Amino acid sequence: MEEHPRQSDHRNIPLMTGQGALSVMAWSMASPPIALTFLAVSMELPIFLAGMLVSIRHAAGTLADLFAPGAIARLPRKKTALAQLDLMMATCFIAVVLVVLYGGKSTIVLAFVVGIFVIGILEEIKSLMILEFLGDNLPSQDRMRVSYWQKAIGGAATIAVVLLLHQLSHDAPALTRHSLVVGFGAVCFVLSALVVISLHENTKGTNAAGKLAPVRSTPEFWSNAATLLSKAWFRKYILVRLAFVLAGLSVPFFALIAAEAHHSSTSGLTALVASSAAALLVAAPMWRALNEVSTRRVMIASSAMVAISGLCLIILHAKGLDHTIHLHAASLFVATIAVTGLGGARTLYFMDIAPPAQRITAQAVSKTIARLAIIVFSTGLAALAHTNSATWAVIVIALGSFLAIFVILTLVDTPGKPDALDQKTST
Repeated sequence: MEEHPRQSDHRNIPLMTGQGALSVMAWSMASPPIALTFLAVSMELPIFLAGMLVSIRHAAGTLADLFAPGAIARLPRKKTALAQLDLMMATCFIAVVLVVLYGGKSTIVLAFVVGIFVIGILEEIKSLMILEFLGDNLPSQDRMRVSYWQKAIGGAATIAVVLLLHQLSHDAPALTRHSLVVGFGAVCFVLSALVVISLHENTKGTNAAGKLAPVRSTPEFWSNAATLLSKAWFRKYILVRLAFVLAGLSVPFFALIAAEAHHSSTSGLTALVASSAAALLVAAPMWRALNEVSTRRVMIASSAMVAISGLCLIILHAKGLDHTIHLHAASLFVATIAVTGLGGARTLYFMDIAPPAQRITAQAVSKTIARLAIIVFSTGLAALAHTNSATWAVIVIALGSFLAIFVILTLVDTPGKPDALDQKTST
Protein backbone atom coordinates (compact mmCIF):
# COMPACT_ATOMS: atom_id res chain seq x y z
CA MET A 1 0.00 0.00 0.00
CA GLU A 2 1.39 3.39 -1.06
CA GLU A 3 2.11 5.86 1.71
CA HIS A 4 0.54 9.30 1.47
CA PRO A 5 3.14 12.07 0.96
CA ARG A 6 1.79 14.20 3.82
CA GLN A 7 1.92 11.21 6.17
CA SER A 8 5.49 10.58 5.10
CA ASP A 9 6.46 14.19 5.85
CA HIS A 10 4.93 13.98 9.34
CA ARG A 11 6.71 10.72 10.05
CA ASN A 12 9.98 12.18 8.83
CA ILE A 13 9.84 15.22 11.12
CA PRO A 14 10.71 13.43 14.41
CA LEU A 15 13.15 11.13 12.61
CA MET A 16 14.97 14.03 10.94
CA THR A 17 14.98 15.90 14.24
CA GLY A 18 16.61 12.92 15.94
CA GLN A 19 19.07 12.37 13.10
CA GLY A 20 20.09 16.04 13.12
CA ALA A 21 20.45 16.04 16.91
CA LEU A 22 22.75 13.01 16.68
CA SER A 23 24.73 14.78 13.98
CA VAL A 24 25.08 17.87 16.21
CA MET A 25 26.30 15.61 19.02
CA ALA A 26 28.77 13.89 16.70
CA TRP A 27 30.25 17.12 15.37
CA SER A 28 30.39 18.64 18.86
CA MET A 29 32.23 15.73 20.51
CA ALA A 30 34.43 14.87 17.51
CA SER A 31 34.83 18.49 16.44
CA PRO A 32 37.92 18.93 14.21
CA PRO A 33 38.64 22.51 15.39
CA ILE A 34 38.21 21.62 19.08
CA ALA A 35 38.52 17.89 19.83
CA LEU A 36 41.11 16.99 17.19
CA THR A 37 43.13 20.11 18.01
CA PHE A 38 43.13 19.04 21.66
CA LEU A 39 44.27 15.53 20.70
CA ALA A 40 47.02 16.89 18.45
CA VAL A 41 48.42 19.14 21.19
CA SER A 42 48.07 16.36 23.78
CA MET A 43 50.28 14.18 21.57
CA GLU A 44 52.82 17.04 21.43
CA LEU A 45 52.52 17.32 17.67
CA PRO A 46 53.87 20.54 16.09
CA ILE A 47 51.67 23.56 16.74
CA PHE A 48 51.87 24.31 13.01
CA LEU A 49 50.17 20.98 12.26
CA ALA A 50 47.45 21.60 14.86
CA GLY A 51 46.75 25.02 13.33
CA MET A 52 46.91 23.63 9.79
CA LEU A 53 44.01 21.24 10.46
CA VAL A 54 41.70 24.12 9.52
CA SER A 55 43.49 24.68 6.20
CA ILE A 56 43.54 20.97 5.34
CA ARG A 57 39.84 20.62 6.13
CA HIS A 58 38.82 23.60 3.98
CA ALA A 59 41.08 22.56 1.11
CA ALA A 60 39.34 19.18 1.10
CA GLY A 61 35.94 20.87 1.27
CA THR A 62 36.82 23.07 -1.70
CA LEU A 63 37.67 20.02 -3.82
CA ALA A 64 34.39 18.37 -2.86
CA ASP A 65 32.47 21.57 -3.61
CA LEU A 66 34.03 21.76 -7.08
CA PHE A 67 33.51 18.16 -8.17
CA ALA A 68 30.69 16.60 -6.12
CA PRO A 69 27.50 18.57 -7.01
CA GLY A 70 26.96 16.83 -10.35
CA ALA A 71 27.14 13.35 -8.88
CA ILE A 72 24.90 14.34 -5.96
CA ALA A 73 22.24 15.82 -8.26
CA ARG A 74 22.12 12.64 -10.34
CA LEU A 75 21.54 10.31 -7.38
CA PRO A 76 17.99 8.92 -7.61
CA ARG A 77 17.93 8.14 -3.87
CA LYS A 78 20.06 9.90 -1.31
CA LYS A 79 19.30 8.41 2.11
CA THR A 80 21.54 5.36 1.54
CA ALA A 81 24.41 7.61 0.48
CA LEU A 82 23.82 9.84 3.53
CA ALA A 83 24.00 6.83 5.83
CA GLN A 84 27.19 5.64 4.13
CA LEU A 85 28.77 9.08 4.58
CA ASP A 86 27.99 9.00 8.32
CA LEU A 87 29.54 5.53 8.62
CA MET A 88 32.66 6.61 6.73
CA MET A 89 33.09 9.66 8.97
CA ALA A 90 32.69 7.45 12.04
CA THR A 91 35.37 5.15 10.64
CA CYS A 92 37.76 8.08 10.07
CA PHE A 93 37.37 9.40 13.62
CA ILE A 94 37.76 5.93 15.16
CA ALA A 95 40.87 5.33 13.05
CA VAL A 96 42.41 8.61 14.25
CA VAL A 97 41.66 7.74 17.89
CA LEU A 98 43.17 4.24 17.55
CA VAL A 99 46.33 5.62 15.94
CA VAL A 100 46.61 8.26 18.69
CA LEU A 101 46.36 5.57 21.38
CA TYR A 102 48.59 2.92 19.81
CA GLY A 103 50.57 4.45 16.92
CA GLY A 104 54.02 5.99 16.65
CA LYS A 105 54.70 9.70 16.21
CA SER A 106 55.08 9.67 12.41
CA THR A 107 51.98 7.46 12.04
CA ILE A 108 49.98 9.86 14.22
CA VAL A 109 51.00 12.85 12.08
CA LEU A 110 49.98 10.96 8.93
CA ALA A 111 46.68 9.92 10.51
CA PHE A 112 45.80 13.51 11.40
CA VAL A 113 46.63 14.86 7.94
CA VAL A 114 44.90 12.09 5.97
CA GLY A 115 42.02 11.79 8.43
CA ILE A 116 41.12 15.47 8.48
CA PHE A 117 41.44 15.65 4.67
CA VAL A 118 39.02 12.74 4.16
CA ILE A 119 36.68 14.10 6.85
CA GLY A 120 36.67 17.48 5.10
CA ILE A 121 35.63 15.89 1.80
CA LEU A 122 32.93 13.75 3.41
CA GLU A 123 31.63 16.67 5.47
CA GLU A 124 31.16 18.91 2.42
CA ILE A 125 29.54 16.15 0.34
CA LYS A 126 27.09 15.46 3.16
CA SER A 127 26.25 19.16 3.61
CA LEU A 128 25.43 19.40 -0.10
CA MET A 129 23.45 16.17 -0.08
CA ILE A 130 21.43 16.93 3.05
CA LEU A 131 20.25 20.20 1.50
CA GLU A 132 18.94 18.29 -1.51
CA PHE A 133 17.34 15.65 0.71
CA LEU A 134 15.58 18.15 2.97
CA GLY A 135 14.43 20.19 0.00
CA ASP A 136 12.84 17.12 -1.60
CA ASN A 137 11.25 15.72 1.56
CA LEU A 138 10.19 18.58 3.86
CA PRO A 139 8.35 21.86 3.20
CA SER A 140 10.12 25.10 4.14
CA GLN A 141 8.26 25.70 7.42
CA ASP A 142 9.02 22.19 8.67
CA ARG A 143 12.69 22.54 7.67
CA MET A 144 13.05 25.66 9.84
CA ARG A 145 11.36 24.03 12.83
CA VAL A 146 13.38 20.82 12.48
CA SER A 147 16.65 22.76 12.20
CA TYR A 148 15.96 24.64 15.44
CA TRP A 149 15.05 21.50 17.40
CA GLN A 150 18.07 19.62 16.04
CA LYS A 151 20.41 22.24 17.51
CA ALA A 152 18.48 22.53 20.79
CA ILE A 153 18.22 18.78 21.44
CA GLY A 154 21.71 18.03 20.13
CA GLY A 155 23.32 20.77 22.22
CA ALA A 156 21.56 19.73 25.43
CA ALA A 157 22.30 16.04 24.85
CA THR A 158 25.98 16.79 24.16
CA ILE A 159 26.35 18.59 27.48
CA ALA A 160 24.70 15.71 29.34
CA VAL A 161 26.81 13.05 27.61
CA VAL A 162 30.21 14.75 28.05
CA LEU A 163 29.50 15.39 31.73
CA LEU A 164 28.52 11.72 32.14
CA LEU A 165 31.68 10.57 30.35
CA HIS A 166 33.68 12.92 32.57
CA GLN A 167 32.32 11.22 35.69
CA LEU A 168 32.67 7.66 34.37
CA SER A 169 36.31 8.13 33.30
CA HIS A 170 37.35 10.23 36.28
CA ASP A 171 40.49 8.18 37.04
CA ALA A 172 41.63 7.67 33.43
CA PRO A 173 44.64 9.55 31.97
CA ALA A 174 43.89 12.81 30.16
CA LEU A 175 44.63 11.41 26.67
CA THR A 176 42.30 8.46 27.25
CA ARG A 177 39.52 10.79 28.38
CA HIS A 178 39.98 13.02 25.32
CA SER A 179 39.94 9.98 23.04
CA LEU A 180 36.78 8.70 24.73
CA VAL A 181 34.93 11.93 23.92
CA VAL A 182 35.97 11.77 20.25
CA GLY A 183 35.11 8.06 20.13
CA PHE A 184 31.61 8.69 21.45
CA GLY A 185 31.20 11.33 18.75
CA ALA A 186 31.97 8.62 16.20
CA VAL A 187 29.29 6.41 17.81
CA CYS A 188 26.79 9.24 17.27
CA PHE A 189 27.66 9.22 13.55
CA VAL A 190 26.80 5.50 13.46
CA LEU A 191 23.48 6.10 15.26
CA SER A 192 22.73 8.94 12.83
CA ALA A 193 23.28 6.55 9.91
CA LEU A 194 20.78 4.08 11.41
CA VAL A 195 18.15 6.81 11.73
CA VAL A 196 18.76 8.00 8.16
CA ILE A 197 18.03 4.50 6.84
CA SER A 198 14.60 4.58 8.53
CA LEU A 199 13.56 7.84 6.80
CA HIS A 200 10.99 7.86 4.02
CA GLU A 201 12.44 9.35 0.83
CA ASN A 202 10.05 10.93 -1.63
CA THR A 203 11.28 10.36 -5.18
CA LYS A 204 7.99 11.26 -6.90
CA GLY A 205 8.05 14.31 -9.06
CA THR A 206 11.86 14.55 -8.96
CA ASN A 207 13.59 13.11 -11.97
CA ALA A 208 17.00 12.93 -10.36
CA ALA A 209 18.62 11.49 -13.45
CA GLY A 210 17.49 14.54 -15.43
CA LYS A 211 18.60 17.17 -12.96
CA LEU A 212 21.15 19.65 -14.20
CA ALA A 213 23.86 20.46 -11.69
CA PRO A 214 25.87 23.64 -12.16
CA VAL A 215 29.03 23.05 -14.15
CA ARG A 216 31.99 23.65 -11.84
CA SER A 217 34.93 23.51 -14.27
CA THR A 218 37.84 25.84 -13.55
CA PRO A 219 37.45 27.98 -16.73
CA GLU A 220 33.73 28.48 -16.05
CA PHE A 221 34.42 29.35 -12.43
CA TRP A 222 36.83 32.12 -13.37
CA SER A 223 34.49 33.35 -16.09
CA ASN A 224 31.59 33.53 -13.61
CA ALA A 225 33.85 35.17 -11.03
CA ALA A 226 34.99 37.84 -13.50
CA THR A 227 31.41 38.57 -14.53
CA LEU A 228 30.19 38.82 -10.95
CA LEU A 229 33.11 40.96 -9.80
CA SER A 230 32.07 43.55 -12.39
CA LYS A 231 28.86 44.00 -10.36
CA ALA A 232 28.94 46.48 -7.48
CA TRP A 233 26.66 44.38 -5.25
CA PHE A 234 28.90 41.32 -5.56
CA ARG A 235 32.12 43.24 -4.90
CA LYS A 236 30.53 44.63 -1.77
CA TYR A 237 29.35 41.19 -0.63
CA ILE A 238 32.80 39.65 -1.21
CA LEU A 239 34.48 42.40 0.80
CA VAL A 240 32.02 41.90 3.65
CA ARG A 241 32.39 38.12 3.54
CA LEU A 242 36.19 38.30 3.47
CA ALA A 243 36.10 40.69 6.43
CA PHE A 244 34.54 37.88 8.45
CA VAL A 245 37.26 35.31 7.68
CA LEU A 246 39.47 36.06 10.70
CA ALA A 247 36.48 36.19 13.07
CA GLY A 248 35.36 32.83 11.68
CA LEU A 249 38.74 31.34 12.61
CA SER A 250 38.31 32.29 16.27
CA VAL A 251 36.93 28.90 17.38
CA PRO A 252 39.87 26.71 16.24
CA PHE A 253 42.53 29.16 17.43
CA PHE A 254 40.79 29.86 20.75
CA ALA A 255 40.73 26.07 21.15
CA LEU A 256 44.43 25.91 20.22
CA ILE A 257 45.51 28.34 22.93
CA ALA A 258 43.30 26.44 25.42
CA ALA A 259 44.88 23.14 24.37
CA GLU A 260 48.38 24.59 24.82
CA ALA A 261 47.55 25.61 28.38
CA HIS A 262 45.34 22.68 29.46
CA HIS A 263 45.95 19.64 27.22
CA SER A 264 47.07 17.61 30.25
CA SER A 265 43.95 18.56 32.21
CA THR A 266 41.45 15.75 32.66
CA SER A 267 38.53 18.18 32.29
CA GLY A 268 39.93 20.38 29.49
CA LEU A 269 38.22 18.91 26.44
CA THR A 270 35.02 18.20 28.40
CA ALA A 271 34.73 21.88 29.33
CA LEU A 272 35.31 23.09 25.77
CA VAL A 273 32.86 20.64 24.19
CA ALA A 274 30.17 21.46 26.77
CA SER A 275 30.83 25.17 26.21
CA SER A 276 30.43 24.97 22.42
CA ALA A 277 27.28 22.84 22.79
CA ALA A 278 25.78 25.35 25.24
CA ALA A 279 26.54 28.10 22.72
CA LEU A 280 24.34 26.33 20.16
CA LEU A 281 21.44 26.41 22.62
CA VAL A 282 21.83 30.16 23.13
CA ALA A 283 22.82 31.25 19.61
CA ALA A 284 19.88 29.96 17.57
CA PRO A 285 17.00 31.75 19.38
CA MET A 286 19.08 34.86 20.16
CA TRP A 287 20.27 35.55 16.62
CA ARG A 288 16.95 34.59 15.07
CA ALA A 289 15.26 37.31 17.15
CA LEU A 290 17.98 39.92 16.50
CA ASN A 291 18.10 39.24 12.75
CA GLU A 292 14.47 40.27 12.56
CA VAL A 293 15.50 43.68 13.93
CA SER A 294 18.68 44.30 11.92
CA THR A 295 21.09 41.98 10.11
CA ARG A 296 23.68 44.79 10.15
CA ARG A 297 23.56 45.00 13.95
CA VAL A 298 24.02 41.23 14.22
CA MET A 299 27.17 41.48 12.08
CA ILE A 300 28.55 44.29 14.25
CA ALA A 301 27.63 42.59 17.53
CA SER A 302 29.13 39.25 16.44
CA SER A 303 32.40 40.81 15.28
CA ALA A 304 32.63 42.83 18.51
CA MET A 305 32.07 39.66 20.58
CA VAL A 306 35.00 37.92 18.89
CA ALA A 307 37.27 40.96 19.17
CA ILE A 308 36.52 41.67 22.84
CA SER A 309 36.64 38.02 23.97
CA GLY A 310 39.93 37.56 22.11
CA LEU A 311 41.53 40.61 23.74
CA CYS A 312 40.27 39.56 27.18
CA LEU A 313 41.72 36.08 26.63
CA ILE A 314 45.09 37.56 25.65
CA ILE A 315 45.19 39.89 28.66
CA LEU A 316 44.34 37.05 31.06
CA HIS A 317 46.94 34.81 29.40
CA ALA A 318 49.63 37.51 29.55
CA LYS A 319 49.00 38.07 33.27
CA GLY A 320 48.97 34.31 33.95
CA LEU A 321 45.35 34.36 35.10
CA ASP A 322 44.07 31.76 32.63
CA HIS A 323 45.11 28.85 34.84
CA THR A 324 41.55 27.54 34.87
CA ILE A 325 40.01 25.91 31.81
CA HIS A 326 36.71 27.63 32.55
CA LEU A 327 38.04 30.98 31.33
CA HIS A 328 38.95 29.39 28.00
CA ALA A 329 35.57 27.66 27.90
CA ALA A 330 33.87 31.03 28.42
CA SER A 331 35.83 32.64 25.56
CA LEU A 332 34.99 29.70 23.30
CA PHE A 333 31.32 30.01 24.32
CA VAL A 334 31.26 33.65 23.24
CA ALA A 335 33.20 32.96 20.02
CA THR A 336 30.89 30.10 19.03
CA ILE A 337 27.81 32.26 19.53
CA ALA A 338 29.44 35.05 17.52
CA VAL A 339 30.48 32.81 14.62
CA THR A 340 26.97 31.34 14.48
CA GLY A 341 25.54 34.85 14.31
CA LEU A 342 27.94 35.90 11.55
CA GLY A 343 27.04 32.85 9.46
CA GLY A 344 23.30 33.45 9.71
CA ALA A 345 23.55 37.21 9.13
CA ARG A 346 25.83 36.72 6.14
CA THR A 347 23.31 34.38 4.52
CA LEU A 348 20.40 36.77 5.12
CA TYR A 349 22.45 39.69 3.82
CA PHE A 350 23.29 37.75 0.66
CA MET A 351 19.63 36.93 0.07
CA ASP A 352 18.74 40.62 0.49
CA ILE A 353 21.20 42.02 -2.06
CA ALA A 354 21.68 39.20 -4.62
CA PRO A 355 19.52 39.33 -7.77
CA PRO A 356 17.46 36.10 -7.89
CA ALA A 357 18.81 35.11 -11.31
CA GLN A 358 22.41 35.26 -10.05
CA ARG A 359 22.04 33.71 -6.60
CA ILE A 360 23.16 30.13 -7.34
CA THR A 361 26.23 31.15 -9.34
CA ALA A 362 27.13 33.95 -6.92
CA GLN A 363 26.82 31.64 -3.90
CA ALA A 364 29.12 29.06 -5.52
CA VAL A 365 31.74 31.63 -6.53
CA SER A 366 31.67 33.50 -3.20
CA LYS A 367 31.89 30.25 -1.23
CA THR A 368 34.99 29.15 -3.17
CA ILE A 369 36.69 32.55 -2.84
CA ALA A 370 35.97 32.57 0.90
CA ARG A 371 37.35 29.04 1.33
CA LEU A 372 40.56 30.00 -0.47
CA ALA A 373 40.90 33.01 1.84
CA ILE A 374 40.31 30.77 4.88
CA ILE A 375 43.07 28.41 3.70
CA VAL A 376 45.52 31.30 3.26
CA PHE A 377 44.69 33.04 6.56
CA SER A 378 44.57 29.86 8.64
CA THR A 379 47.93 28.75 7.22
CA GLY A 380 49.42 32.12 8.12
CA LEU A 381 47.95 31.98 11.63
CA ALA A 382 49.24 28.42 12.08
CA ALA A 383 52.74 29.54 11.07
CA LEU A 384 52.50 32.52 13.45
CA ALA A 385 51.36 30.27 16.31
CA HIS A 386 54.19 27.81 15.59
CA THR A 387 57.03 30.33 15.32
CA ASN A 388 55.87 32.55 18.18
CA SER A 389 52.82 31.59 20.23
CA ALA A 390 49.12 30.90 19.73
CA THR A 391 48.49 34.18 21.55
CA TRP A 392 49.75 36.07 18.49
CA ALA A 393 47.22 34.28 16.30
CA VAL A 394 44.44 35.31 18.70
CA ILE A 395 45.68 38.92 18.63
CA VAL A 396 45.47 38.96 14.82
CA ILE A 397 41.95 37.49 14.98
CA ALA A 398 40.85 40.15 17.49
CA LEU A 399 42.29 42.99 15.40
CA GLY A 400 40.78 41.51 12.25
CA SER A 401 37.39 41.41 13.95
CA PHE A 402 37.66 45.11 14.81
CA LEU A 403 38.50 45.74 11.15
CA ALA A 404 35.39 43.75 10.17
CA ILE A 405 33.26 46.18 12.22
CA PHE A 406 34.73 49.08 10.22
CA VAL A 407 33.96 47.28 6.94
CA ILE A 408 30.37 46.62 8.03
CA LEU A 409 29.84 50.23 9.09
CA THR A 410 31.28 51.41 5.77
CA LEU A 411 29.68 49.01 3.28
CA VAL A 412 26.56 47.49 4.83
CA ASP A 413 23.73 49.97 4.53
CA THR A 414 21.12 50.78 7.14
CA PRO A 415 17.49 50.58 6.00
CA GLY A 416 16.61 53.46 3.71
CA LYS A 417 20.23 54.41 2.95
CA PRO A 418 22.11 53.61 -0.27
CA ASP A 419 25.12 51.30 -0.18
CA ALA A 420 28.52 52.94 0.03
CA LEU A 421 29.99 50.94 -2.82
CA ASP A 422 26.91 51.49 -4.99
CA GLN A 423 27.26 55.24 -4.44
CA LYS A 424 30.90 55.17 -5.58
CA THR A 425 30.00 53.10 -8.64
CA SER A 426 27.15 55.41 -9.66
CA THR A 427 29.38 58.47 -9.43
